[in-house]
Amino acid sequence: MDGRAYLLGFLAVITCKAVLFGNAFSLIRQIHRTNQNTQNTQQFRLYQSINNNNDNPADAIGGDLVTALARLDKQWELAKNANGASKKIGEWTVMDLKDDDNSSSTTSPEIVYLLEPASGAAPSCVIFFLGGAVLGQFPHIAYSTFLKRVAERTNAAVVAIPYEVGLDHFSIAQRAVSRMKGAVVECEDSRGYPSSLPKYAIGHSLGCKLHSIGVAATGIGEELAGLGFVSFNNFGFAETITMARSFAKEMQLGGGGPAPFDALFDLASMAIGAVGLEFTPSPEDLDRIVKTKFNEVVLKKIRLFKFDDDDLDSSTRFLSCFDDEGEDDGKPSVSKLPGTHLTPVFLKLGVDDLPEEAREMAGAVTGGFQNASFGNEEVLNTLVEEVSDWMLGKSPSSPAKRSGHKLIAGVVDAEIGK
Repeated sequence: MDGRAYLLGFLAVITCKAVLFGNAFSLIRQIHRTNQNTQNTQQFRLYQSINNNNDNPADAIGGDLVTALARLDKQWELAKNANGASKKIGEWTVMDLKDDDNSSSTTSPEIVYLLEPASGAAPSCVIFFLGGAVLGQFPHIAYSTFLKRVAERTNAAVVAIPYEVGLDHFSIAQRAVSRMKGAVVECEDSRGYPSSLPKYAIGHSLGCKLHSIGVAATGIGEELAGLGFVSFNNFGFAETITMARSFAKEMQLGGGGPAPFDALFDLASMAIGAVGLEFTPSPEDLDRIVKTKFNEVVLKKIRLFKFDDDDLDSSTRFLSCFDDEGEDDGKPSVSKLPGTHLTPVFLKLGVDDLPEEAREMAGAVTGGFQNASFGNEEVLNTLVEEVSDWMLGKSPSSPAKRSGHKLIAGVVDAEIGK
C-alpha cells in the first residue's frame, strides 16, 4: 500500500469511527439510560441540558474525529501562546464574549474565533460562519484554509462560531445568534468596526440549517447583506444514519470481508425507531418554517453552493419550498460546482499533528511519512472564487465541467521521504 492509499484509509477510519463507534455506542448507551428515567420518551436529545452531569456531548458525538481536531486545536493554542503579545496579523484569535442571558453555568465558554484582514487594513465586511456537524466545533481548524482565502479576496473579517453537536437544533441556532450579536457588539465597541459594515452569514452543511433557523426566528436576514449556503443539509436523523452507512462502504479500501459497521448501523437504527429519535426541527418542520418566514427580500440574498458529487446536499429540497413564489428573480440563486460535501474542508497535516498511534502506523507502512493534506485544493479554490464573487455582487458562474471521476471525500496527498 503506498502512502496515498494509507492516508486515505487512515482518514476514512477516523471519519467512519466518528460516525459509527462514537455515535452508535454513545447513542445506544444514552438511549438505555433515558429509557430507565422516562417511560414515555417522545424525543431523546444527545445535547444534554446545562444542569445534566451526563457525558459531554463532544465525547458522545464525533468520537475520534473530535479528538483529532481537538489535538490540532491544542497545538494551535500552544503556538498562539508561545507567540505571546506578538500576534501575527491575519491569524485567528479567540474573542471571549460577555454572556448576557445568565447561562454562565453552560459547559462550554462563550467564545468565537476572529480572523481579521491579513493586510492589516480595516475590514470591508464581516462574515459570520457556521460549519458542519463535528467540524463546526473547530471551525478555525477544519475551515481555516477556506475562510482565509475568502477573507483575502474580499478583505473580510471572519467570525467563526463554534458549537457542539446535538439533536436540538433550535437551541444550537439560538446560541449561535446570541454569539453573532455579542461578536458585533465586541467588534464595534472594542475594535472600532463601523455599524454600517456589510454582514454576511455563510454556513456549511448543518451550519446552513442553523443559519436558516436563526434568520427565521429573529428576522436578522433583513440586516444581512447575504446568506451563503454551502452544501445545505436538512436530513432527518434516520436518513443521516442511512447515508453514513453508504459513505462508510464507499470509503473502505481493499478486501478483507465485510466491515463490522452494518451491525452497528442496524442497532442504531433500531434504537432510533424505538424512541422516535429526530432532530428538532425535523426536515418537514424546517420546510414549513422557511416557507413561512423567508420573504422575497431574504430569498434574494441567498446563494446556494451545490457540488456535483454531493449526496448529502438538500439544496433542491430547500428550493422546492419556494416553487409557488412565481418569478425566478424572487428565488435564491444557485452556483453549481465540482466537488463533494467536504470540499470546504482542507487540512495540511504534519506528522506531529497525527495521534501517536497513527504516526507509528504511518511510519511502519510508508517508511518515512512526513506530511499530508486532506481535501482537493483545486476544487476548494473554485469554491473560494465563487463565494468571493457572490459577495462582490457577481452572478453564478457557468457550471464547471466535471473531471470524469467521483471524489469520495477529497484527495489525500502525501510526501514520503527517508
